[in-house]
Amino acid sequence: MPFVRLIFPVFYVQTFLYDPSAIVLFPHRLNFNLVLVASLLLFVGFIIPLIRQNKFTYSLLVVFIAGGIFVLYLSVLSYTYIGKEKVVSHNLFDGKTFQWTEIKEVALEYYNDGTNRYEEYNFKSDDGNSIRIPLNEHFLYEDKSEIYRIARQNNVLFIEQEKN
Repeated sequence: MPFVRLIFPVFYVQTFLYDPSAIVLFPHRLNFNLVLVASLLLFVGFIIPLIRQNKFTYSLLVVFIAGGIFVLYLSVLSYTYIGKEKVVSHNLFDGKTFQWTEIKEVALEYYNDGTNRYEEYNFKSDDGNSIRIPLNEHFLYEDKSEIYRIARQNNVLFIEQEKN
């Protein structure tokens, strides 16, 4: 079970959402927790009939298995994609997609809380909406350079700024 929890979100994103032109493509951390919950629901669902066998326990089996499958489905809904054509951020039922032609500004913002330094991209569209993507271990130095290059190629204003 722990192996599935670690591999499934990455496997799904890298297999079914894979795009060779992607600069950054990774699942959100929430996905790993959802796979853990789904695994626990499926495990409990299969254990219940071993304890006692009657209509009620079989009904619980169906409920737990259906719940586990639903939570497993939820674990594939959250991902971040930055490509050469568009920027996508999906968080469960809330997803935003901007084509590079719709983006007017990209801000690489730095936050400093005294002990740690945080960075995040803020992609602002022409209509005022924005996508905030915090930098994590999935971003390499080359990825930052490629995002800058794509922004400049599409005549998008690129700003680096420190926020307090």
